[in-house]
Amino acid sequence: MEFLVSLRVAATWQRAAAVPWAAVCVSAALCALPAHAKEGDTFRPFVSYTRFWDDNLFRLSQAEIAANLVTHASDRYGVLSAGLDVDWRPARQHVEARLSKNQVRFDRNAQLDYDGSDYQLKWNWRLGNHWSGRIGAAEKITQSSFSDLVNLQINNEITREDRFFDLNWQFHPRWSVGTGAASTTSTNSAAQQATLDYDETSYTATLGYRTPKGSTLRLQLRRVNGDYPRRTVLFLDRAYTQDEINFLGDWTVSGKLVARGRLGHVQRQNDTVSQRDFSGITGRLSADYLPTGKTLLNAALFREIANSDDANASYQLSTGASLGAAWQATSKLTLRATAQAENRRFEGDTGLLPGVPLRDEDTVSGSVSLSYAPLRMAAVEVGVQAGERQSNVPLYAANEYRFRAVFVSMRLDF
Repeated sequence: MEFLVSLRVAATWQRAAAVPWAAVCVSAALCALPAHAKEGDTFRPFVSYTRFWDDNLFRLSQAEIAANLVTHASDRYGVLSAGLDVDWRPARQHVEARLSKNQVRFDRNAQLDYDGSDYQLKWNWRLGNHWSGRIGAAEKITQSSFSDLVNLQINNEITREDRFFDLNWQFHPRWSVGTGAASTTSTNSAAQQATLDYDETSYTATLGYRTPKGSTLRLQLRRVNGDYPRRTVLFLDRAYTQDEINFLGDWTVSGKLVARGRLGHVQRQNDTVSQRDFSGITGRLSADYLPTGKTLLNAALFREIANSDDANASYQLSTGASLGAAWQATSKLTLRATAQAENRRFEGDTGLLPGVPLRDEDTVSGSVSLSYAPLRMAAVEVGVQAGERQSNVPLYAANEYRFRAVFVSMRLDF
């Protein structure tokens, strides 16, 4: 079980690492290596240091690099992280927490240096045999993706705050109903990115069924209300409402195959013109397969809508697939590999740039890494990443890039 958990943590990081920016580098430093604390440990302090070399830090096109639009296109930087993971199980309750701080320091682009943090607290509560739920909060400070800043070589820090609560009533051995509420606030530190700040609240209602073999199926209704508090320009959307009906499932197909899925219909309405609205099918399907006790394969397909990081579009639609694999060659050596292909379409023209087509981008990325754990509390990992993106809009040539990166990471768990 410990190996399976370690593989899933590593696979999650590897999928994130395929999208190269400093925020992900912080996450890599925190969880790129297997969790070596014994299962059931209540307090797990850790410290890690990751060193990166990136040949195209700002995700520029080859023409821009040749034209010397930036002084230092490539860079080396380090991520120092320290924190505490808590997994406390008093009686039938379960409390999870993470407290971590990190420092990102660049060798050549010192103006990008920043201090990040990740604070999480979640209580999985249970009352009697029929009532259960979750309550929690989180705050995370990371750096913007350089690939989405579009010629803005700035240090923009994003602060995201989340609050959530939900409860479930199991009124029958097979059936349950539930409800929940959540809020999210996202704030950018740079004035150039202020129009991307948003506040969002959501409410859900679910009806669930548990099969005799332990799989779960749920019908979910979800309403989302959002607004952009720092937008004043009339042609930009300043609020939106999103209604969803989703079918959720967790299937234990066999002892070696576990699948998860979300498939539903989303209708998004903005506060301006109806041509900027969205109505369509979205979802994500994923599966973990363990062909042997030392090998994990995972795959995912997705089509998802999200807030746009481009002021010329009301929203973005991402469609793609990802693959991951991990092989524990020995008790101390683990090999991992990932690949992802994604198409992002920016839709709902705001009219900010008349005559300019909305962005349609294709990104392909991958990574390979090898970790070595000579001791229970210590591990080191080395790896490479690479990726390429193409865009249909010449104006956004900065979004057409190729990159290669190498990293070395060391971690201690106490």
